[in-house]
Amino acid sequence: MKVFCALEKSGIFKVDQLLRHLNSIVSVIAVWLFITAMSSCFKGDTAMVLPPPGDAHISQVALTADYHRQQYFNLSNGDTLGSNYDSWDLCFEAATSGWHIWMNGGNLALIARMNTKNFDSVSSISGVTWKWDESSWNPDSTAIGEWRNSQEVYLLDLGYLKPAEKRYKKIIFQSVSDAAYEMEYANLDGSDWHNVQIPKNDLYTFKYFSFEENGNLPDIEPKRQDWHLQFTHYRYIFYDQHPALPYLVTGVLINPGMAVAIDSTMTFSKIGYQEAVALNFADNRDIIGYGWKYYDFDKAAYVVHSNINYILRDLNGVYWKLRFIDFYNEQGEKGYPQFEYQRL
Repeated sequence: MKVFCALEKSGIFKVDQLLRHLNSIVSVIAVWLFITAMSSCFKGDTAMVLPPPGDAHISQVALTADYHRQQYFNLSNGDTLGSNYDSWDLCFEAATSGWHIWMNGGNLALIARMNTKNFDSVSSISGVTWKWDESSWNPDSTAIGEWRNSQEVYLLDLGYLKPAEKRYKKIIFQSVSDAAYEMEYANLDGSDWHNVQIPKNDLYTFKYFSFEENGNLPDIEPKRQDWHLQFTHYRYIFYDQHPALPYLVTGVLINPGMAVAIDSTMTFSKIGYQEAVALNFADNRDIIGYGWKYYDFDKAAYVVHSNINYILRDLNGVYWKLRFIDFYNEQGEKGYPQFEYQRL
């Protein structure tokens, strides 16, 4: 204390200045110790290491020459599940919260809302305004639209290939719950009346219904996690025609929840993960569609655009690349898409 006083009297240093400096030094040391202690509590960021790309594969699915078959394909293991594309008439969202309903465009099905709740009053197709679903399968663009709690009558045209007496069905979609849909239907003349339940199942994307045999539930789709691509016959609308032209095409639909980017600037073999994630993705179901092939009138045959690359992001966030290489089998029959694919 005598030293401090001597320093202060000599004008070299004042006690209060020294104390302030000491406090500052202590504060800095305390902060440094705190940061050091806290940093020891956290692990450093670890760079994500991507798995090596999978092997490239070439596969072929059989739709047959008349395209009557449809095939679901799993890129992870090459599994397929096939059925006739016309084995269903209506398609219901299978999730607990689902309520959207689609028609089978491959059958050229159409539907009309009759603006009445009187089931018996609908007995003719005269003056009916028909609607169709979009090939994108956008839930906001279904022809049936918002039907919950309306209990109005719909008139369904199952397509011209159906027998005349079975072609038209009148329907009331009565209700939907977490467990099931309830639907009432009959022929146009009121015959063959039924009230049915279509159960939901969260393991699947869709549940299907057919009016054959008084109504049945064909099990045609794999579980939601077990497929990526659906090769099928479906309806596409050419809106550049006047009037708009509904047309049957053969192509590929993706599992809802997936997304796809299309590229024709890169070589298939050169596309890696970094190139893939930089692309722009879209999730409409017909994003792959039918445009990977075209009909060459000079050759009288279908030709595949093998330079078009499709980059797929699946339900688990895994990226794949795919390109088509043929539309014919070894016997020269059309309807057998062949494609190359690889996990990135």
